[in-house]
Amino acid sequence: MHPRMYWLMGLGLSLGMASTVAQAASEIAQLYAPKLPEGSAWVRVVNPADGAVQVSVDNKPGVALSAQSVVASPFQVVDSRQPLRITVNQRELKGLNVPKNAFVTVILNSDPVAAPRVVIDPQPRGKDLRAELNVYNLSAGCDKAEIKLANGSSVFSQLPLNGQAQRTINPVQATLIASCDQSASLPLKLEPFKAGDRYSLFLVGSRQTPRLIGLVDQTAP
Repeated sequence: MHPRMYWLMGLGLSLGMASTVAQAASEIAQLYAPKLPEGSAWVRVVNPADGAVQVSVDNKPGVALSAQSVVASPFQVVDSRQPLRITVNQRELKGLNVPKNAFVTVILNSDPVAAPRVVIDPQPRGKDLRAELNVYNLSAGCDKAEIKLANGSSVFSQLPLNGQAQRTINPVQATLIASCDQSASLPLKLEPFKAGDRYSLFLVGSRQTPRLIGLVDQTAP
């Protein structure tokens, strides 16, 4: 074979290997949130009530949120050096501030224009290739929530009202059931986890009729 053919074959092999390595690096990079600009934070808004409200963060396009449809907005980048601007049905919530470099979940009150609750979420675990599961007990009157796998194994226990908890799990597909006292939610089949995913569970409704909502955390473009 002509030496030039060997050279071209070698070049093609090198390019193929480079492409494979680049693709793998890209997939790994996608497991983690992009680095924030200095002085910024990630913020999302949650509406645990059934009635829909229109929510806007930092004058960005609004989104309709409700526990019956879309319970949470994507995480959006905000300037933590400035007061946080959130409008609910075009009425601005006053006096909100967030720390820099934080993941922040703002949970609306049953009265959507009343002061919301600001929760500082755990930081991503970086290079841990397991998935992260966060849960928020927002079910009225549910003082101690339990979340179990459909086979009965406990995932979260004794979670107080307005409490938040987090754990890591191996990538799996699972069905979860939440309970308050003797009342149980309908089963929630989770989307298959991938390594590096951050997944949120919101327990809404009431102590008598708890409902479990799940979503994969997203960051807005």
